[in-house]
Amino acid sequence: MRILKFWNSFLICFVIIVSEVNANESTVTVVFKNDAKYKGTDDTFVRKGSSFSGGMSNFGRCSRIEINEQTRLGLIRFDVSSLFKKYIKINSITLRLFSKNAPKSGSISVHRLNIKNSAWREGGNCGGTVIGANRHEVTWFHLADYGGFPSPPPSWASRTAGPSTAGVDYDEKALGSAPNTNSKENSKFDIMFDGDLSALINDWALATPIQEQRDLGGNPSWTADWNWAQPAAETANEGMLLKGTDGEIHVFHSSEAENSELRPQLIVTYQPRKKS
Repeated sequence: MRILKFWNSFLICFVIIVSEVNANESTVTVVFKNDAKYKGTDDTFVRKGSSFSGGMSNFGRCSRIEINEQTRLGLIRFDVSSLFKKYIKINSITLRLFSKNAPKSGSISVHRLNIKNSAWREGGNCGGTVIGANRHEVTWFHLADYGGFPSPPPSWASRTAGPSTAGVDYDEKALGSAPNTNSKENSKFDIMFDGDLSALINDWALATPIQEQRDLGGNPSWTADWNWAQPAAETANEGMLLKGTDGEIHVFHSSEAENSELRPQLIVTYQPRKKS
């Protein structure tokens, strides 16, 4: 009887071990990063200020992303439509950034944008006041500037300048965060996501940019054009907002960084669907 019980216990342990090995072997990791094969990253930051001191400036073509608590907010989005119907479960998501200046105080948190802010456009400037020309690019005042001074209400969900209202412009609960003490110059700065990761990718994988429609920076747009009338157009991939917890500015390399190894990455591991 004891031998039989021992044998049964051995078989159960063996099955568990084999199952875990098979599960690990079936896990797939995919890295989304702008390079020769993938062009699906939009990233920029918006800067708080008056019309001529950053509020009407676009930074989509800059090789950097500046982030702090209130005056520099980052925006980033990855085209993950290639994952559509490929997975049973999303196991992990990591946003990997690369620091330029490695500050040591505060932290960086990543929040899901409100879908009402999903029409933001990266743009093609690196500073300079954007007035007129219907440039269709994000600034502090508007998520897609259509020219002229911002006399109509700002087109952010909060109807205020800057996507800075928690619970309205972006989810109050962060997808993830990491302390700046982890940062080193030109080294990876990883932010692991929490929550229902499968539901997040379920939404984002539904959307693709409109390839034939581009802003003046040459970036594909995720929504059709719309005029000043609200609400703005929406897409299922609204992207993320990055903010700090103090006034110190953390500078990261953007998807325009000359060294492609320093560009932002979204690292997704998943359990794939079994092929029939």
